[in-house]
Amino acid sequence: MAKNVTVIPASPIRKSAEGVKKKIRVAAYCRVSTEQEEQIGSFENQVNYYTELINNNPDWVMAGIFSDEGISGTGTKKRAGFQKMMRACREGKVDRVITKSISRFARNTADCLHYSRELKDLGIPIYFQKENIDTMAASGELLFTILSSLAQEESRNISENTTWGIRSKFKRGQPMINTERFMGYDKDENGNLVINPEQGEVVKRIYRDFLEGWSLEGIAQQLKAEQVPGVTGKARWNAKTIQRMLQNEKYKGDLLMQKTYTVDFLTKKMVENKGEKDQYYVQGDHEALVTPEVWEATQYELKRREGFMESHGICKIISQAGSGFSGRVYCGLCGSSYHRLNPNGNTPYWKCLNAEKAQGKICTNGNVKEKELRRAFTIAWNSIVENRESFMDHWKTMQKSENALERIRGKQMIELTAEGRLEFEIPELTRMVLEEVRVHNSTTFTITFLDGTVKNVKL
Repeated sequence: MAKNVTVIPASPIRKSAEGVKKKIRVAAYCRVSTEQEEQIGSFENQVNYYTELINNNPDWVMAGIFSDEGISGTGTKKRAGFQKMMRACREGKVDRVITKSISRFARNTADCLHYSRELKDLGIPIYFQKENIDTMAASGELLFTILSSLAQEESRNISENTTWGIRSKFKRGQPMINTERFMGYDKDENGNLVINPEQGEVVKRIYRDFLEGWSLEGIAQQLKAEQVPGVTGKARWNAKTIQRMLQNEKYKGDLLMQKTYTVDFLTKKMVENKGEKDQYYVQGDHEALVTPEVWEATQYELKRREGFMESHGICKIISQAGSGFSGRVYCGLCGSSYHRLNPNGNTPYWKCLNAEKAQGKICTNGNVKEKELRRAFTIAWNSIVENRESFMDHWKTMQKSENALERIRGKQMIELTAEGRLEFEIPELTRMVLEEVRVHNSTTFTITFLDGTVKNVKL
């Protein structure tokens, strides 16, 4: 049986009421990757070029010039202009996208293919002028994949060259420091670190407070309470920030470079350098804010406190302005920490955590009034003062130690005991010299000082 085939002709181009075919809504995307003057000029030229190109084509209508200035092309997530263009395409406001080249669109192969295919599925072609590629053309996909891979390799080469340049500077002792995020210093006209007087005093205070017994959390709380501005100009302080400042060798005038490095040029992921890459250390690079001895003593004290917290099973110590015993009182029966309670503003007292009902009350040790703790400390301290001469050789030996913290502790004990007996406990002194108090019962205590002296006190 013969088949009857009827040809259905293609529909003619639809015309508007005026008899003119529908214009194509064209969007242009342009980007420069740096903020250098010559690149800014290129950016402005691109915007002007595409504006004129689209407006002069009678078949096109402007759907927008989308742009990103001074932003790397490796990834697309941080490019607001690019994301705005994609939203316009998804909302059906764009029929065609034009851009200068693949490298301006993206240097990441995965991003290039992802977004070009998404637009292709939406029926929106991308035209890359430099490569003369239309993603809707038959050969577009193959050529696009190849050239996109080349663009990614170009990005890799740029990243490697940049890294090489940075490391070359490091070898010459030239740092790369963002002083907008570095408390205590500014840069002079030659790029050298110079002390910021106001911020410098805050840095010195932090080191001083730490060696006088304040905890990381306690220092941060005090700075926030006093509304002391940080590096951002706002009083935003936390224990981690204080710790990083105390560990930063720049405050003693030295410079360690290549503390971190990039593991992926696409994601820009940075990791701590634990010996995988060369590091460069410069002594005496700039004026110090603290002496090398104070800085080294601080490192020893950080390690001492870390060991102290580990041995006592606690994760942090929080100093309180009104008490020098915070984080230093422990149970002589179960070893748990005592915490301070002050119900309704009445007389404060200390209680073993394991004696709490919430903890199952597995310890029978009783509460201790804070006034008894203060009294016990005063007795122990006065005992040292009264026998000062018998401790003098020990403290002088500490002053000759290779350990900077030992030297400072020895000096502190000589100077503080020279002030004579106490009439009552002073929190500032307690924080400076006390390591821990062991509570055996409400009247019996073992008090250990940071110079190693141990005193048993029975009230």
